[in-house]
Amino acid sequence: MIDRNSDKLLINRVTKEFTLSVIALVEKQEIELPVEYANISDVEKEEIRSRFGSDVIPLENVIKVWEERLLAASFKGKLTSLRLIAVNTESVFGWENVKIYKTKLSNGKVINILRSANVVGRKINRRKGVRIAMNRTMLLQQDGKFHNIVVKDLSYCGMGFVLQGTCTVKSGEPFTLFLTENKADGEKVVGKFIGKVVNTRELEDGDTFCGCILSSEHAAFLQRFIARKQMEELRGRRFGFESNQIVPTDSLKEQYIDSLLDSLNS
Repeated sequence: MIDRNSDKLLINRVTKEFTLSVIALVEKQEIELPVEYANISDVEKEEIRSRFGSDVIPLENVIKVWEERLLAASFKGKLTSLRLIAVNTESVFGWENVKIYKTKLSNGKVINILRSANVVGRKINRRKGVRIAMNRTMLLQQDGKFHNIVVKDLSYCGMGFVLQGTCTVKSGEPFTLFLTENKADGEKVVGKFIGKVVNTRELEDGDTFCGCILSSEHAAFLQRFIARKQMEELRGRRFGFESNQIVPTDSLKEQYIDSLLDSLNS
């Protein structure tokens, strides 16, 4: 059990119950990438401790987790830093200047090892995750009533939206957001997410801006959704990399991942 009142967390307290991501700085653009705590046996865990110590996090092979949309690109610049974000039902914690190393265990299993320059992670605001601009009309339901809202930005921990005119949503009480996305066959609902309004402010035109947090149970899905949207935006702007293949081969994906990790360890 993590003390919800604590403002810090030791890295060896992070378990598979956390939702994890790394925030990579690619030139001047932050990209948030999902990672997964490794599914390892007790024997494998002991090997990791004997080789790397207890203040590391074993991760699933990164190539299996990062989406092909990300991998179908060759980076012109280098990653200059990584930050770890760990989310549980109580809080969000962050570690600066982490490194990720690919390693092979004695049984042949390939995993990644994450190590931080500081073993103590600090609590961060749930709304401080990497956000993507949306500016999209969606439906929100509270107390059986539906409201049209304009979602301005979204992170895996929260969002900001605008209520028009006299429409109101109660602060501190749960609502359901219906997240939509344009698909080839039209607009589709891609998920329903529970959240609550934590602060509001009136805009000059009389509308209301609402800052919200979203339930941590949705973090894993939203991580991947946001990572994909970020890569689509970057690819469209041709910022920092150029797309050169739609579906990369396994060999090419390995090269991309290796180059990303090598750039951090050089």
